Amino acid sequence: MGFESLQISEPLKKALSSSVNSGRFPHAAILEDEDSERLMDTAKTLAAALVCSGDDKPCGRCINCLKARSDSHPDIKIFEPDPKTNNFKVETVREIRSDAYIVANEADRKVYILKDAQNMLVPAQNALLKILEEPPEYAVFLILTTSAEKLLPTIRSRAVQLQLSPLSYEQAI
Repeated sequence: MGFESLQISEPLKKALSSSVNSGRFPHAAILEDEDSERLMDTAKTLAAALVCSGDDKPCGRCINCLKARSDSHPDIKIFEPDPKTNNFKVETVREIRSDAYIVANEADRKVYILKDAQNMLVPAQNALLKILEEPPEYAVFLILTTSAEKLLPTIRSRAVQLQLSPLSYEQAI
């Protein structure tokens, strides 16, 4: 369940593990990759690590990790575009903002995964900007996108940008 199982570069695995285990993971990160499955796998592993109560995060054994693995942790929430329009609407972001100010249920943090953020309409991005500028200290936003360039520069400036890249041939064998 840990970072070692992710299909991302070794330096990025080490950087993610180090920032989570040191308690210095930023309040917002943009995860960019063309592979939506790799994006979601990375985001879910990162979310599990952020709510983990074990020593080496994610431990895969604590109750928080077990709930995260089964997609039932109340402090990890996944949002995606409206299936009818494929747009990330402002109403969805307002729901996220309202929920973000409610203290975490079981973990020390609440993690919000925003899937396909490249489909976020400009009004929704502006609404998201408000929470990114002054987030609650326990909230973390993982913004998943196939292209960070489709996000407003103000969004990109308030989040750490992580380019997930496929493994090199040498790493894959």
